[in-house]
Amino acid sequence: MKDWKNIISDYETENVYLAEVAQSIIQNVAYEIPGLKKHNQKLESTQAECIKKQDNARKRVIELDQEYKKQCQQLGIEGVKIKSEIIALAKDLPDQYEEIATEAKGLQAAVQLYQDFVQANLDEGVEIKVLENLKFLIEHGDVTTYEWKYGEKPVSIEHPFLEWQDDDKEESNEIDFGDDGGDIDFGDDIDFGDTDAAETAEGGEIDFGEGEIDFGDSGAEIDFGEGGDGEVLELDDVDTSAIIVEEGGIQGGIARDQDALSLLDNRRTRVIIIDELEELAGFLTQRLVEASSDSIKFDMVSSSHTQDSNTLRRLLDGVEGIASRLTELKMQQLQTLRDSPAYTDRLVDTFKQKLRLKEKVLSSIEDLKQKVQETEEERSRGAEQIKVLQDRVKSWREEVEQDISKRYKGRKVTISGA
Repeated sequence: MKDWKNIISDYETENVYLAEVAQSIIQNVAYEIPGLKKHNQKLESTQAECIKKQDNARKRVIELDQEYKKQCQQLGIEGVKIKSEIIALAKDLPDQYEEIATEAKGLQAAVQLYQDFVQANLDEGVEIKVLENLKFLIEHGDVTTYEWKYGEKPVSIEHPFLEWQDDDKEESNEIDFGDDGGDIDFGDDIDFGDTDAAETAEGGEIDFGEGEIDFGDSGAEIDFGEGGDGEVLELDDVDTSAIIVEEGGIQGGIARDQDALSLLDNRRTRVIIIDELEELAGFLTQRLVEASSDSIKFDMVSSSHTQDSNTLRRLLDGVEGIASRLTELKMQQLQTLRDSPAYTDRLVDTFKQKLRLKEKVLSSIEDLKQKVQETEEERSRGAEQIKVLQDRVKSWREEVEQDISKRYKGRKVTISGA
């Protein structure tokens, strides 16, 4: 105890303790507390920035959802099993072509109007054919390219093989060995014919039949009618009127590959028909402008072939409706799928890319939430540390004030700036 008093006495000699306390107060007031406050302000700024990023990320998730739903709606799928739904649409495309071909029959009046217009502007005796492929579609429907090319139906059609790998279908390739714990029944009652010697002695032998086989070797010969009283068959006497000999070439041919595709399913013929629809739409648009405007100084066709604007509008709407169905984004993508089944994976990837991006954004939201929570905890710890330092500085200041006051006979001492 005496040693400790000596240490305190030496420490208080020449006011060393006051200098040390003053140094600690200055260190905390000038550096430690301001540094902690600045760090907390930075944490608050980081926290506010993370909250703002969370809001932007949530908006981005909503945008991605809307884009995904819009993309699914454009293609006509629900987006649950993307690849299965797209493949199903591609397989049903021929049925849609049949519907379009049926609707195209309503374009007969528009095609005839265009034909009459062209014919009316030609010299007498001159005839020109227009929109032949569209006319063929209207008259015959969505028949095979073979029939369009050769003018006759094929005897048989060998459709091109289209193979799509459907990854969405869960198939089980395991073999069921029936491992239910049951024993194999080998059939102990099977009679393998193992007769003993006694049974053999009683006549259990196999009867091979000791009689001879008659192969008909009696020496008789077949009469081919080459002599004697037999009649000789002459080819001229045979009635061949009921026999049909098919010709070679395209007669009675088989539609294969591209020829087996329908007009609208074949990319080449489909483009031709779309071009003719655009040509017909351009003609009807021009005629509608002429019929609706009084300022046209020159009429392209004689008054005998004019149509009222309502009729032209109805015809134009029909043509544009067929053309738009064949050229809409959904139809283009499905047509590409049938032309190239490998395109399926690329198309599916465009859908999954949206989903992957959405998952990435959702993951970033969770990371930001975690960062906000960690920042808040660190800021709370910093605030507590600041309060501890402030209380400590306050306590030291009061002790120094009291010590100095004693030296000056109890005069009031106030230390400012701490």
